Amino acid sequence: MSSPISKSAFIKAEQCLKHFFLYKNHPYLRDSLSKEKQLIFKRGTDVGIFAQQLFPGGIDVTAGEKRDQQLFAEKTKHLIAQGTKTIYEATFIFDDLLVMVDILHKQDDQWIAYEVKSSLKITETYVKDACFQYYVIKNCLPDLVDFNLLTMNPKYVLEGELEIQKLFKTTSIMKDALKNVSYFAHKTQIAKLTLEQNKIPDIKIGAHCFQPYECDFLGTCWKNINEPNSVLTLGKLTKQAMFELYDQNIKRIDEIDINTIQHKEIKIQVKAAIEQKEQIFEEEVKAFISNIKQPVCSLDIEVWMPAIPYYNGTKPFQQIPFLFSMISEENGDIKNYSYFKPIEEDLRKEFLEHILLVTKDFQSILMFDKSLEETVLNQLAVLYPEFSNDITDFKNKIIDLAEPIKKGNYYHPDMKGNFTLKSIAPLVNQEAGFNNLDIQSGISAMYIYESLLEQNAIESEHIKQQLVDYCEMDALITYQLLNFFNSKLGL
Repeated sequence: MSSPISKSAFIKAEQCLKHFFLYKNHPYLRDSLSKEKQLIFKRGTDVGIFAQQLFPGGIDVTAGEKRDQQLFAEKTKHLIAQGTKTIYEATFIFDDLLVMVDILHKQDDQWIAYEVKSSLKITETYVKDACFQYYVIKNCLPDLVDFNLLTMNPKYVLEGELEIQKLFKTTSIMKDALKNVSYFAHKTQIAKLTLEQNKIPDIKIGAHCFQPYECDFLGTCWKNINEPNSVLTLGKLTKQAMFELYDQNIKRIDEIDINTIQHKEIKIQVKAAIEQKEQIFEEEVKAFISNIKQPVCSLDIEVWMPAIPYYNGTKPFQQIPFLFSMISEENGDIKNYSYFKPIEEDLRKEFLEHILLVTKDFQSILMFDKSLEETVLNQLAVLYPEFSNDITDFKNKIIDLAEPIKKGNYYHPDMKGNFTLKSIAPLVNQEAGFNNLDIQSGISAMYIYESLLEQNAIESEHIKQQLVDYCEMDALITYQLLNFFNSKLGL
């Protein structure tokens, strides 16, 4: 065996043995990691390092070393023999299985392991990979008496100095770990047997390609399958229902019997694929647009959700608005206005005052999928009750342009089952779009904003402009979407 089976590899084996085999033997076939996933992984790493402060003074077995898992395991064994009380990234290898636990701490001559998760909730997958870690470590370290997951405490509110003991919530998984020892012994043998057979497992694509995580090898397994009219591009359909069609040898959307479809959002996609043209329910869209009052503007808000609270009075992952962009029109010319909150200060009140001031003369405020914006506004109303009436008036002006699209009143086959603003942007404006921007998603915007804590003044200005460009594009496409609907209706 070329290398031990890690925790990550085992979770892949649980999901799909073909995924596991490719991951171990053909890593060069992996899909490139998206920028969003890279940023999420980095946050997890950063929170794991931060959690080390719960048990200060420990030794990191990976510090100053090249990435050599065998060396890390030997170093861990040596530190334990030396009497070291706290070890970070403690590494263990048992029966060709490898784990690296975030924190290993000795308390009252007994070892306790801690795995850190940058999350408010414990998922079934978190418990499973922690149980796998326990199985390996217990066979190397009989004195291990407990294994805990450390997650962010959703009830913690920052007041003054950060209290790290209150920031994290500790949950033992020992009950599950002890119950499933034989399970891991059995499952790991299956994984090893799969590698020994040295043959890619013949496993068809299915809903398992996305659970618990999206597979790293979709580009390989789905090659020549996911064509433009594939049933696998149907939106608003569960993965299970999608693959029921696929397994019935219905591979293309235009092969579906449209008379068997009950849901309007699915039917409109099938009709668009059969006719290869856009579909619009004109009366419904016209009725929707009749609610829009002039003058009108469009608005988009970007938020920061730091895992570790940065401002007093905030909780882990609380939505902090930091940027809004507004688009309007004057004498036929597009006007834009953006407000950017510096990260160093908690200027949410100023943010709210600005957004209320610049929108007060508009009768309708266009948004696309207003859920985030409304959540932010509701939080600001609680934080600053003196503005609650103004916020209510603001919310009453909101018109969510996602509504006719989400309800299936407009669809174009080029949207490919996607009902987001980015899917419709090329139809609304063929020249302007997100593809040419440095930032292309709200997730990226959030993490890039957080990077301002570490940047110099020149780099900060460059990042600020990138963020404003992205937010303005969101607002611009939203504004132009109204004109797009009007043109389709001849208004």
